[in-house]
This record gives sequence, structure tokens and C-alpha cells, in this order.
Amino acid sequence: MTNRTPENINIGIFGGGQLGDMLSRAAQNLGYKTTIFTNDKNSPAIKNSTNYILSSYQDKKNLLKFAEEVDVATLEFENIPSESIDFIEKHCPIFPNSRVLSIAKDRLLEKSFMAKNNIKTTRFSSVNNQDNFLEQLQKFNYQAILKTNQMGYDGRGQYLIKDRNYLPEINFYKEKYILEEFVPFEKEISVMIVRDQLGVTSCYDPLENKHKNGILDTSSYPAIISDKTRNNAKIIAQKIIENLDMVGLLGVEFFVLKGGELLVNEIAPRPHNSGHFSMDGAETCQFEQLIRVICKLPLGNVDFNKKGYMKNLVGDDVLKIDKLTNGQSYKTYLYNKKEIKPGRKMGHINFINND
Repeated sequence: MTNRTPENINIGIFGGGQLGDMLSRAAQNLGYKTTIFTNDKNSPAIKNSTNYILSSYQDKKNLLKFAEEVDVATLEFENIPSESIDFIEKHCPIFPNSRVLSIAKDRLLEKSFMAKNNIKTTRFSSVNNQDNFLEQLQKFNYQAILKTNQMGYDGRGQYLIKDRNYLPEINFYKEKYILEEFVPFEKEISVMIVRDQLGVTSCYDPLENKHKNGILDTSSYPAIISDKTRNNAKIIAQKIIENLDMVGLLGVEFFVLKGGELLVNEIAPRPHNSGHFSMDGAETCQFEQLIRVICKLPLGNVDFNKKGYMKNLVGDDVLKIDKLTNGQSYKTYLYNKKEIKPGRKMGHINFINND
């Protein structure tokens, strides 16, 4: 692939949402063609791709068509059936691979991976019935978060428990769950790190995240943390991506405790919402960096050269852009989704601090 010009290389992207769209645009800005594989005819990424395949993610006929059409593949979200990724791997390179995805899309496997590699997280336990749930909850002094092992994001499939008298009614036969101890934290941060096909890593500085109703609201640079905490976050992120033996882009979310101690919350083996400020604040954005990794290009400079923050436009926020911006220096990114719904990410704004 390195001996071919970009216009003759087709990059496949699983998922047609806003992350897939921004990945596709980044690839095309570098001269590459893109093919989107999506199961949603209203996917935003369809309009800005060279080609697309509309199909179930389990349709082997279309998976084979996709694999034969593209030179290399990546993805915008991890919740693709493992057997589908296994099938694709037999026909074309895909980054990250199925092993990484199997760990990252299952919270219990993810937390177990961290424990095995001596990476600190909150205490956790698998729960599979009501008695087991109550037993483990007592160990955590009734201060915990119950989460589905798989799926669930932006607060979905999660239950915060702070009172033994108000417990969620859960059908443990329908889903598998993990119980995580609730730990008081001072703030949340995240870092984006890439690892290329030669094992070279490059890590962005941490951003500070604030959530509203379980959904990311803002990500700010620089994060207000000590240099020690900043460096430790990057060291831990590097340890995770290397121990996963992962090629691609990884988002790592942390809780910052009093005194600066870090606990890993979650990982995402793909572009991450908290990395969107890199589109205007860094020399090389997270989307371009991932394209560089999978196409064997030299890694870009990940230094932030601007301060500011990203704000998500959730639900009807998209109708209030003038009010939200209020004369500030900013750039708006709309996701072109047909319907506004509560809790749906409709776009984001990057605010630039020119001081």
C-alpha cells in the first residue's frame, strides 16, 4: 500500500455516524477514497463517502464485498459482532483487530484486563443474579454503579446506587452486568493515544471532561491537573495500548482522585468524543492521526497549539448555537442528523481561546 498513491487506496470504515463521517473526511483530505459500511440508511457519513454499503453487520455476502472493495479497514464504534470482524480479518487488514475489540466492548473483560496488567481501576465484580448483586453491593457499602457488560453508552444501561432503599429492578436473565464501586473523584480527564504498525506511539495531552445527564458536555484544554498527573495519564495510556498490542487510536478515560491519583474508567479503541477539540486545537486531529496509522504514513504532531474547549450540541442545543457562542471565537460542526431527539448528539462546537 505504501507504493500506491492515495487516490488508488480505498479505506473501509465500519459505522456511518458522526465519527465515521469525520474519519471519512479526514481520509479524503489526505487524498484517499472511503467506503462506509452501515446498517442505517440515514447515516451522516454516507453523503461524504466515495461509496457505501447498506447492510446488516452480519451479512457475510456484503461483508465479503466490503473486504474485497477496500484496502484497509477501521471502525467508528466497537459494538460490531465479533464474528463479523473475524470474517473481515481473513480478507483484509482491519485496525484495531478482533482481540482488542472483544476486550474493549465488554466492561468485565476490560476491567479484568486492567487488573491483570496492574492498572488501577475502581473495584468491580461480575453480578449474575439478585442475591449476588445484593452481596456485592454490601461490599461496596451501597455506593456503586451497575452497568451492562456490553452496549450502553452516554449513561445508557447504567444505574447509580447510593441508597440501599432505592435499588434498580434488574432482569439478570436478560443482560449480563458488572458492578463498579463508586469512588468520589475530583474530576475526569481523558487522553487519546495512537500506536502505529511499527509499534511507535504518540499521545495527546489530557483534556478535562464534564458531563451532564451522563453525556459528555465539555472537554477542555489544558486540563487543570498537576504535571505529575498529566505525565502519569500518558504513561498509563501507553501501557494499555502496548499491552493490548493494539494498532490504532485509543481513548482512555480517567477519574482523578484527591491528591492526583488516577483510576482508569473506560477505554475506547476508536475516535472519541473528548478528542474533538484536536480538530482545531492541535496540529494533527485524532481522525487524521488514525488514518495515518492505518495507511502507514508518518505520525502527525499531536501538540496542542491552542487553548479552549469542545462543547457537545445535545438534543435541542443545536437550535441555540447563537446563544451558546455569544460572540466567542468558535467553529461549529453539525452532524446532519434528520431528527432532533433528547440525548442525541447533533453536533459540537470548538471554542478557541485567543488570549
